[in-house]
Amino acid sequence: MPRSARSFSRRVLLSQLAVVVVLLALVTGVFAWMGARAVTDVSETEALATARTLASAPEVREGSTRASREHAAEPDAAITGPLQDLAEDLRQRSGIQFAVITDDRGIRLTHPRPEEIGKRVSTSPESALAGRETVTHGAGTLGETVRAKVPVYSSADDGAVVGEVSVGIHASVLDADLRREFLALGSVAVLALALGVFASLALGRRLRRETLGVGPEELAEMARDQGAVLRGLDDGVLGFSSAGELTLSNSTADELLGGTAGGSDHRHGVVPEEIRRMMAEAPDRGALRRRVSVGGRILLATAVRVSRGGVSVGGVVTLRDETQMLTMARQLESVTSMAQALRAQRHEFANRLHTVLGLVDTGAVEEARGYLATILRTGPIATPVEGIELVSDPYLRALLEAKGTTAAEAGVALSVTPDSLVLGRVGEPEDVTLILGNLIDNAVRAAVRGRAGEEADGAPGAGRGIVSAASGAGAPAAVEVQLLSSGSELHAVVTDTGGGVAPGDAERIFEEGVSGLAGGGLGLDLGPDPGSPAGADAAGPNHGLGLGLALCRRVAQRHGGRVWLLDGRDPDLGGASFAVLLPEVLEGPGDEPGGGPDATTPDDHR
Repeated sequence: MPRSARSFSRRVLLSQLAVVVVLLALVTGVFAWMGARAVTDVSETEALATARTLASAPEVREGSTRASREHAAEPDAAITGPLQDLAEDLRQRSGIQFAVITDDRGIRLTHPRPEEIGKRVSTSPESALAGRETVTHGAGTLGETVRAKVPVYSSADDGAVVGEVSVGIHASVLDADLRREFLALGSVAVLALALGVFASLALGRRLRRETLGVGPEELAEMARDQGAVLRGLDDGVLGFSSAGELTLSNSTADELLGGTAGGSDHRHGVVPEEIRRMMAEAPDRGALRRRVSVGGRILLATAVRVSRGGVSVGGVVTLRDETQMLTMARQLESVTSMAQALRAQRHEFANRLHTVLGLVDTGAVEEARGYLATILRTGPIATPVEGIELVSDPYLRALLEAKGTTAAEAGVALSVTPDSLVLGRVGEPEDVTLILGNLIDNAVRAAVRGRAGEEADGAPGAGRGIVSAASGAGAPAAVEVQLLSSGSELHAVVTDTGGGVAPGDAERIFEEGVSGLAGGGLGLDLGPDPGSPAGADAAGPNHGLGLGLALCRRVAQRHGGRVWLLDGRDPDLGGASFAVLLPEVLEGPGDEPGGGPDATTPDDHR
């Protein structure tokens, strides 16, 4: 079981305090020793300097010389009196404990206690009488002292030692100085300890805030889990800090973004601005979902803000590649439409075969022959697509028949232009039918909306301008498809009678999410609905998710082709006209150069 974050903070605090206390103890001990040594040195120096000064005084030299020459059992009061007054005056002025002057036998000539005059000193005077200066710590008649002994030289200046001067400073004075030093040092140590405790507490709080109250064991476990999760996800994951900077990404995100997410080096990662903007616009609760286009892919991006303890710590954006799924969905829609048309053909064909069989059984051979000739001339089933006989490829024919049936149910006439000519067979039916199916569906919706707008306005061209003057008043809703081949290239143009597309929106209509019911005549949303919630998808219920044109263009680009707006307002039908160029999608006779005299491009017919 991992320890709690509080126990971790407490451990950190105690560890820091232990370090501070140990360091303070060491530093205090060292400084205390140095302070004591300094105080002792000062006291010894003061005692020695005082003794030297006293020993060099003429009165002292003269008195010691006379006393040493007389060697009286009791020193003459004429000698000791002036020396005693001098020593007492010095003791009172300098604050020393005592100043003792002796002759060359060590007999005291002065002493703070007059009764001790004439007696030998309690400590050995041999060093000073031998001409050496000494500083010692010892106990005498006046207690523990620091004493300095210096020789007194003869007043005759012959270099003879005639006595000593002993100056002592009481240990209590030294102790008082040491106590002052230790008190100052202790005060500094306590202040340093208090600062250390405060710093440790502040650091502990900072640590808890930075780690969001998570202990080191939990952090290590989270790091392991994060690595495992990021590597195991099929979706791309981007992590952002609270400042909006990229902090992590997995390999899937790097692949989906074309190697721009930065991989393991997140500092140099480049994330599309639209994804960064999503992170900034993400709500505090819930998720923000949008489809974004990155490097030929359609990605479903989901942005979620992350907070812990009420504090925002950033956010996460997950990326899912929907290009393949949307492509397959469109292809399935086209195949389903063709399958429905084929089922209808099969049913009608079976009925006609039964009719032929009945005519043959009854002996009406001529009637059966005429009936078959009619079928060969009009096709196996009567379709609502005018000019369908110009299309021989089964995939294109099935698609047009299926879309013609759907268009007819919506009151739109779907037709193939008389100048259409496709030589060869479609070799990429899924992609070709996906592109044409989407363009025809968009055109049918635009035509329906154009007719509805005309009826609502009461006059053609009024209000929103759904039908142009070129289309004629009361013109029926219609969609025209032009199909041409040039070698292995397939050219197509889809035109409708809708309201058209403004020139400024010629490229914007190919962006993801530009769909719905408001805007241009092709059923494309050229801006968000002012009444819709902010950030909501602008897609309307009658036109999918706003990905049809974008998907068509991507599929075409995958084949080296293109899809573009040929004319925002066709001069004949009044609606928008979209063109398609798909190279290397036709097989068979169409592979020969030229493709026949009528194999011209859509631009030649516009």
